[in-house]
Amino acid sequence: MFKVLIAEDEPPIMRMIKSTLESVDSDFKVTECCINGKNAVEKLKNEDFDIVITDIKMPIMTGIELAGWIYQNKPDTKVIIVSGYSDFEYARKALEYKVFDYLLKPISKDKVSELTQRIKSEIADKNKMFDENNTIVILACAGAYLLYGSEVLLPGERFWTDSGIDAFMDNLLTTSEEYIFFNSNMLSERLMVITAETEERQEELIHKIYDEFSTKNLPMTIVYQKGVLFKDTGKYFSKLREQLIKHLILNKSQLLCCNSLSDSYEDISQPYSKADVDSIVFAIKNRNNDELKNKLTAVMNNMMSSDCTQEEINGFLNIILDTYTLNYPNHMKRKNTSVKKEFVNALASFVSYDAFIADIISILATLRNDKRDPDRYEQLANEVEEYLINNYNKNITSDVLSKEFGFVPSYISRLFKRQKGVSPNEYVTKYRIEKAKKLIEENNDLRIKDIADAVGFKESYYFSKTFKRETGMWPTEYSARDK
Repeated sequence: MFKVLIAEDEPPIMRMIKSTLESVDSDFKVTECCINGKNAVEKLKNEDFDIVITDIKMPIMTGIELAGWIYQNKPDTKVIIVSGYSDFEYARKALEYKVFDYLLKPISKDKVSELTQRIKSEIADKNKMFDENNTIVILACAGAYLLYGSEVLLPGERFWTDSGIDAFMDNLLTTSEEYIFFNSNMLSERLMVITAETEERQEELIHKIYDEFSTKNLPMTIVYQKGVLFKDTGKYFSKLREQLIKHLILNKSQLLCCNSLSDSYEDISQPYSKADVDSIVFAIKNRNNDELKNKLTAVMNNMMSSDCTQEEINGFLNIILDTYTLNYPNHMKRKNTSVKKEFVNALASFVSYDAFIADIISILATLRNDKRDPDRYEQLANEVEEYLINNYNKNITSDVLSKEFGFVPSYISRLFKRQKGVSPNEYVTKYRIEKAKKLIEENNDLRIKDIADAVGFKESYYFSKTFKRETGMWPTEYSARDK
C-alpha cells in the first residue's frame, strides 16, 4: 500500500481527489488530509508518506513552499502538484524541487490512473536500486569549509546559488540515473547522492562533476564514497565531512575518494618549528608588526608550498595564541575563545594567501594592544552600514567589503560588531528581511521567488527559511496574517 497525504484548502476538491485516487487504484490509501502546507509539514515531521498531493495555492504555506520543504527534508517522498489552468506556468516552476508530476483541474480518472502506474513503476525500480551497491555519496565544498556558525559573508555560499548545478546534472544523467541534492547547514557545502549502474559509470560521473565545478571562481574540494547501498547513504555524510576537514587545502581544488583515503592522522605535516612560533609570539609581545608580518609570511609560504591543510593552518594559529597566552598572560588583552573564532572566520572567508595573512596579522596585533579609537571606529562602521544598505540586493561577501574599505575582513567584522552590536552578515540579513516584509505588505501578489531576487537572495527556499528564522513566520504566513 502507498500512503498518501493530501494538502488542499478546499474540502470539496480534497474529497474528490481522495475518492478518485482510491477508486482508481486500491493500492493507494489517503491517510491524512491537511488544509495548508504548514499543517502538512507538521504531519511529515512525525510520519513518512510515499506521496504528497498538494494544491499550488493555499493560505499560510503554499504548495510550492511545501514542495521545497519536502525536497530538502523528505527527498524520497513523491510530490504531485494540483494546478488550475490559470497558474499552470507557475506550477511548472515547482519542477526545480523535483516534483514528480502535476494534475490539471478538473482532475480526470484517466490521468490519475496513468499517474498511479508511473508511481508504481518508479518505486519498483527504486526498490531494486535500494538493494544494489550503485550509489555515490558526494560532499562538495566551494572554497574553505566552515567549522561552526560564522559572522562572515562566505564566498562559497554565493557559489552554489550561481552554479547552475541542477541544469548541469539534468544534462549529465541518463533517464535511468538519479540524483538527490541537499543544501548543507554549512553554506559553502552541498551533499549529493547519485545512482548509476556500474562502478565505471560512477567514476565517469564524479570526474565530470569535478571537471565542471573545479574550473569556476573558487577552488572546489569534492569528497566521495562509491559503491554504496542507497539505503545506507545517510551513514556516510559525517564520514565525508571528517575527510573534508582532514584534507581540504586552501586555494587548491581536489577530488578525494573515501574508498582509498586513510582514516589515520600519521601523515600530518608540520613545516614549522618551535623557534618559528616563539619568534612570532615575541614579535606580538613587542608590538613589532613588521617582524610579525615577515615571520608569519615565511611560515605561511612554507605551509602553502607543503600543501598544508586548512585544519593544520588553524592548528598552527591556535599554537601561536596558546603560546602567547601561556608566556605573557599579563599582556593578553582578549579572550582566547573570541580570537580562535576569528581564526575560524578568517579561514572560512579565504580568497588569497596575501589577504589571509593580512587578516591574521590584524587579529594577532590585537592580542597585545586592543585599544579603541571610538571616533574612527564609529566613522568606519557607519560607512560599512551605508554600503550594506545601498547594496543589500547585490552579492556582498567579506572579500567585497575588504576591497571596498581597504581593511581585512576580521577587522571590519570586529569593528562593525563593536559599534552596531551585530556582524555585517547579521546586519544585511536582517535588513534584507525587513525589505522583504515591506514588499509583501505593499504587494501581496508578488511571488516568493520575485521577492527573494529583489532583496538579494538567489534561492527562494533559502530566503523562505531565513525569513522564517528571523520573523517566526513563513513568507506566505506573513502575507496572510491580516487577511
